Amino acid sequence: MILLLNPFLVNGCSFKDIDKRSFVTSIGIDKSELLGKKFKVILKISLSKGDPATIGADFTLLSSDANSISEALRRMKSMTDKELFYGHTKTILIGEKVAKGDIRPLLDYFVRRPEIHKTAYLSVAAPSAYQVLQYKPKVERVAGSYLFSMFEESSTDSPYVKVLTLFDAYRRETETGINIAMPVIEVKNNKILVDTIALFSKKRMEFKLNPKESELFRLLTVGIKNGSTNIKTIDGTYAINISKGNASFNIKETKNHMLSAFFLIKLNAIVEEKMDNQINLSNDQIKKIQDETEKKIKKDVNLLLDNIQKTKLDPIGLGLKFNSKNFDHRNWVNFYPNLKFKVNVACKINGAGIVE
Repeated sequence: MILLLNPFLVNGCSFKDIDKRSFVTSIGIDKSELLGKKFKVILKISLSKGDPATIGADFTLLSSDANSISEALRRMKSMTDKELFYGHTKTILIGEKVAKGDIRPLLDYFVRRPEIHKTAYLSVAAPSAYQVLQYKPKVERVAGSYLFSMFEESSTDSPYVKVLTLFDAYRRETETGINIAMPVIEVKNNKILVDTIALFSKKRMEFKLNPKESELFRLLTVGIKNGSTNIKTIDGTYAINISKGNASFNIKETKNHMLSAFFLIKLNAIVEEKMDNQINLSNDQIKKIQDETEKKIKKDVNLLLDNIQKTKLDPIGLGLKFNSKNFDHRNWVNFYPNLKFKVNVACKINGAGIVE
């Protein structure tokens, strides 16, 4: 019986040769400029060089305007002689205009589509996804790999980039007590720049952090490497390199039945540059720099937390932490506006870097 079934199983296979596939490396979603159309969907397709098994840096862009993502993708099937293959799609770019609308249907669609990996990176594209996708770096081994490397943890240690995967975005959109924080990738002066983070409600992008705020936000969430800050003491002004920084937090109820969020930030740093004149630093001077660094980071973090709190967004996940330890079903929304922040910073200056 098994032998009789085998031929039918083989004949039913839908395998296609590699030379009959178009490899989609990135997907972009922009707002359509055509009347009566909602989206402009862009596909970045890698082109092989002679040998079908060899994928190079050359690419082509396909685009289609439609009222749904699925409709646009179906239409683009007629624009190529090959089967569109999404197994190598590493990045999904949401145009800034689309991000300011309701992104929930987009997340729901991509999560449901089985060919799209849930580990694909999401980003807001400014000014548009099309402009970002058509950018061609001078050095790129595979089409789309440059965008992927911008977000890949093992490829970059930028203190500004906060990675967001598709499955994490969907979790943040559906889970109570946490909001989406998405990196913004921008084309500026014919260069790609990723140094800001966009904060979302459960529905849309609300506002963007500036580069310094984005660095502090990353410090509070996943930690940073090679961060920087300038510190001024009575002895001079110094450039501090934060070689490693991370934070932990907890939600506690105080004696007056008010909730407070306690943050502990640990920094390892070096004095990278003295901006006035080059002299050796004494232990007392290093201690002063250390103290001033702690004061500055504490002040900046408190300001960032207060500004985020005013928007009623919770991208750090304070509500998630609260809900995980409280089973009396108290409404976090009522507590968050009155939440107090207590920030402590412990900085250790390990050396004087290039000063000595």
